[in-house]
Amino acid sequence: MALLLPGTATAVGSEPKPIPGGIQIPDGPLIHVFAPGPVDLGFQGENVEPNTITDFSGFSAIAYIAGTATDADGNSYTMVNDMRVYRGTYVSEDGSVLTGTFAFI
Repeated sequence: MALLLPGTATAVGSEPKPIPGGIQIPDGPLIHVFAPGPVDLGFQGENVEPNTITDFSGFSAIAYIAGTATDADGNSYTMVNDMRVYRGTYVSEDGSVLTGTFAFI
């Protein structure tokens, strides 16, 4: 998902290329995302790619928000959210070099 600032435009075929690898869902798809952070806390290490775009140069920010949630029936759940934002230049699927701001929630 790309967030465009006023006065910016996006070209046809300008989708960023996903990073290679990621998290394989058992009996499901490969999700092109890594979970940076300490391995002893269940993450994939502190030297893994924080963004989901290959051929990217720019700023990445990541936050893990943890807590509990309660549904309408009173059931309590542990909740962990992964929120990220990236801003910079990237090489798109069609080979164009573009600038963009992206959010991952």
